[in-house]
Amino acid sequence: MRPLSLRARAVLMCLALVCAMHARDGLAQERVNPTAQVLQDYQKRIDEYVDLRNDLKKQAPPAKETNDPAHIRAAQDGLAKRLREARRNARAGDIFTLPVRQVFRRLMYPELKGVEGAEAKQMLKEDAPAPASVPLKVNAKYPEDEPLPTVPPNLLAALPKLPEGLEYRIVRRDLILRDVDANLIVDFIPNAIR
Repeated sequence: MRPLSLRARAVLMCLALVCAMHARDGLAQERVNPTAQVLQDYQKRIDEYVDLRNDLKKQAPPAKETNDPAHIRAAQDGLAKRLREARRNARAGDIFTLPVRQVFRRLMYPELKGVEGAEAKQMLKEDAPAPASVPLKVNAKYPEDEPLPTVPPNLLAALPKLPEGLEYRIVRRDLILRDVDANLIVDFIPNAIR
């Protein structure tokens, strides 16, 4: 058998190095936490929504500080209208994608077990709006005459933190993402609570 030339050995070494790098990259990709990837995607979607909302707020005439409910409601309605127009094709699951829904249910489930979980469930029942009074629909207005149920602290601690102006609310068994400034349902997870 004839010995390999210097050039052939160099090519083989390069191929071996490339193969080793691809194998290392493959292992690194396998080690990525799938829950972290889902939550990163969720955060990206939240950031995109907040950027859109902030851009639309800048386009509105400057709001004057007031305690007049009619002026506050008019500002909310104006922002909500602009958001609905900008997100006219928005659907449930645009922000709470199927993987996000699965992760959120998994994050909340342990918080509803045991003594602390029983207290959390009781709190949800006490603050619950009347059945079918809150529309489970993207871009729907949250009814002003219905209570905004308190989300138990242990559930809030289990979920990703939201930027100012967005909040989680639990209505019956559903988790709602609500835009505070527009009083608008941004997205929801049906049957989020078991």
